[in-house]
Amino acid sequence: MTTVSTDLILAHAREALGVSLTRARAEALATTVNTLLGACDRRAADLAFEAEPAAFAAALDELAEK
Repeated sequence: MTTVSTDLILAHAREALGVSLTRARAEALATTVNTLLGACDRRAADLAFEAEPAAFAAALDELAEK
């Protein structure tokens, strides 16, 4: 699973939004985002193959090797 780091949150806030966050706030946001991503990953595990574009690309790579 992909995770979002505190440093990534700080960089995006500064570059994309033009705001400076405290490290504590960025850590809290990273925790929340990672929790949401984890929940999405767990939920997506039950979806049919056709509904998972990321897995689709990996499956195409596997098929290309065969």
